[in-house]
Amino acid sequence: MGYGAGVSSRCRAGSGRRPLRAADGRCQRKREVRRGVMVQRLSHAVGGGARGGAIACALLAVGCLALGGVFVRLSEVGPIATGGFRSLIAAPMLLLLDAGIGLRGGPRVRERMPLRDHVTIALGGALLAIDLCLWNVSFFYTTLAESNLLANLVPFAAAILGWVLFRDVPDVRLVSPATLAIGGLLLLTPVGIHADPGHLFGNAMALATAFFYTGFLVVAQGLRTRYPAPRIMALLSLWCAAVCLAVAMLRGENLLPRSAEGWLLLVVLAFTSQILGQTLMAHAMHFMSLQLGSLFTLLQPVAAAVYAYVLFSETLSLSQFLGAVVLIVSIYWAKLVLGR
Repeated sequence: MGYGAGVSSRCRAGSGRRPLRAADGRCQRKREVRRGVMVQRLSHAVGGGARGGAIACALLAVGCLALGGVFVRLSEVGPIATGGFRSLIAAPMLLLLDAGIGLRGGPRVRERMPLRDHVTIALGGALLAIDLCLWNVSFFYTTLAESNLLANLVPFAAAILGWVLFRDVPDVRLVSPATLAIGGLLLLTPVGIHADPGHLFGNAMALATAFFYTGFLVVAQGLRTRYPAPRIMALLSLWCAAVCLAVAMLRGENLLPRSAEGWLLLVVLAFTSQILGQTLMAHAMHFMSLQLGSLFTLLQPVAAAVYAYVLFSETLSLSQFLGAVVLIVSIYWAKLVLGR
């Protein structure tokens, strides 16, 4: 299960019969292998012609995922509490899905999860919780379109985290899309003496979301190699719910819906955003190329903008619209670079 776990003690102790320099060289190579595995996870985590059914699944998935911000604004509980209930209600649904997959595959012995993996799941759940906390609060400071768009800057967040955490030099081909993205950000969120501080704050939270979501993807991908996806997501959701609800209590948010409609909204949110949207998108990606799949994921901010316009009369200025288009192009370009 572990990467180089069997040699860690020998690396620390060295070898009694071999020169110390040889032992140090062997340890250095093992460290490089472990670092390479983590960097590969980071690259793949952000990362198929397509059938008609796959395209329909992708479009439906985008529509479901873009509803998240709408439900957060309409919820009778606080934004962070809404994120907690979204994960808490989704967990038993995912466990049932995991049980169904197990029955379909026939009887088999389920491996006992080691403590190390439980700790990893707790870390992933905490990263997902921070992601939801920041993202859900940002919906009340900025537009739904901007919040969804900034949260999709995962390819650039992955490149930055890979360099900071693993000293992995970003692909030089990312320079051009990154420069384009900076221009799009300046159009989308102009910084100056007339800028609205609340709007800037909301966009900053949405942008930070991309970094925490990247960390969550790395953890989830590592666990996915050993366990079924529904089981991993169910356990991650439980940890995420615990952290979100704890933060919501500390902030003094309203924790319980006032009506049956409020509870129904939370259930629909969990089913559409946490279950249906992610499951349909994962299924569709099996039948389409990375390039086409990337294009569909970039439709989420567009769908969010449509929802916001219809439900909240929310519009973008011309410069913001141009900035959104530039950012979409830069994200798609970066995904093509990382997926080559």
